[in-house]
Amino acid sequence: MAKQVPYKVRLHIISPVHIGCDDVYEPTGFVVDKGAKRLVAFDPLDFVRSLDTANRAKFLTICDKGTLESIIELYRFMGKCKVQPEWRSVAVSEGFLSSYDRVMTKINPRIERDIKQELNKFLIARTSYLPLDQAPYIPGSALKGALRTGWLNDLNQGRKSELNLNDRNAAKDLEKGLMKGTFEADPFRLVKISDLLPVGIPETRICYAVNKKKKLSQHEARGPQQILEVIRHDKQAIFEGVITLHEPEQGSPIRRENAVPADQAFFLKATGFFLKEMLSDADPLKGINLPSGVQDAMKKAFGDRFLKEVFPVRIGRHAGAESVTVAGARNIRIMGKQGEPAKNGFNSTTLWLAGDSPKAENNLHPFGWVALEILPPDAANPYPMRTFVDRKVSAAGVIPLALQQVALPKAPLERMVWEKAVVTWSPGNTTLTASFEGKKADIRLSGERSLVAESLHKKLFEKKAPVSARVTLEKEGNLLKIIMVESI
Repeated sequence: MAKQVPYKVRLHIISPVHIGCDDVYEPTGFVVDKGAKRLVAFDPLDFVRSLDTANRAKFLTICDKGTLESIIELYRFMGKCKVQPEWRSVAVSEGFLSSYDRVMTKINPRIERDIKQELNKFLIARTSYLPLDQAPYIPGSALKGALRTGWLNDLNQGRKSELNLNDRNAAKDLEKGLMKGTFEADPFRLVKISDLLPVGIPETRICYAVNKKKKLSQHEARGPQQILEVIRHDKQAIFEGVITLHEPEQGSPIRRENAVPADQAFFLKATGFFLKEMLSDADPLKGINLPSGVQDAMKKAFGDRFLKEVFPVRIGRHAGAESVTVAGARNIRIMGKQGEPAKNGFNSTTLWLAGDSPKAENNLHPFGWVALEILPPDAANPYPMRTFVDRKVSAAGVIPLALQQVALPKAPLERMVWEKAVVTWSPGNTTLTASFEGKKADIRLSGERSLVAESLHKKLFEKKAPVSARVTLEKEGNLLKIIMVESI
């Protein structure tokens, strides 16, 4: 049996992190407690149940109007209702309170243009969360994608690409060349990363993504207003999971000379790129009179362990074009001046920062920096314990009501193969489903599709047609998890 080494890892949040999950806080699903500076979210049915008879009748009357103006009326009605203790809350910035106050008090409900503009800007993107207790977590695919980018940069060593970077297949061709093969021979198939679960319930916050030019200019950078929920870096936030490094089995299309090392050398190679990016990011920030602080924060937190057992990585939305591309082969789209067409270049001219308001000038922070702490291998019990918390909200914040420890399963899990399974793709809920001899298994894909053979992508994902494929699964009790889909 091929060697496999599991590493328990911890991820420490160093700057605000947002991992998209295609979910939002909609204005009809929250109210704002301005005194506590918190957004209080609820299930719409719970809100209706909280109303007394008179207010419920008023609520239904507003809903029956079905007009654009009635939406503003509905928000203002909801804003006056009493916050219930079982609703959950999230801290908000001062800028968000100003935007909310404008919607609640200053919009003229008779001017449709103003209503549309404000409501279109008022959707709040949620960061990935656990359904059971709404705590944020880090999907394994987010960390794996970052480490893959770091690994590709280590392989390329900044060499200028000879590919036509305007070709839509250039990125795939570059990866094939660096990895020495197609999907079946991709060495990163031997890197397995679990979802990283929170220790306790790390706090989140509502802030703005602020677009800034890297060089001081009299003209502001352009970009749509974005309101995001981020995992807070100013409150201790730690996530735990497992990275398992496998050696290729005998007869595997992955050649040993191309395989990732099943030891800590892997982490040095996969994260060295991010150290360079962290240092190069400091200059543009200084150029617009903003401190970086990321490297100092990591050194202060981990001392001599930094770059030995703890490594910088950048994940999530607005991590920066340079941090998600291969140096030497970049083709970054750069917006021109008003009325001018966009152009491509090797470096971006703007950066997105987390701020308290859409036009913030101070207290801005780069997105996505985390510290990856590697703990010694523990093949016997590598999986962390997760404490799920049933929560209620008060003016002081979150109060735990009940605790239940849930142990994740021990590795290795039983594997099985369905030789001729029917695989379908549902883009609406981003779910991949495999059917075989009356059995079914499915998996949600949040952006990463590397577990599916590239030869199947066009028919499955673009044409949305069923395919016949060889499906590898892991069995956990009665639960089947898809881990690989290959061409027959």
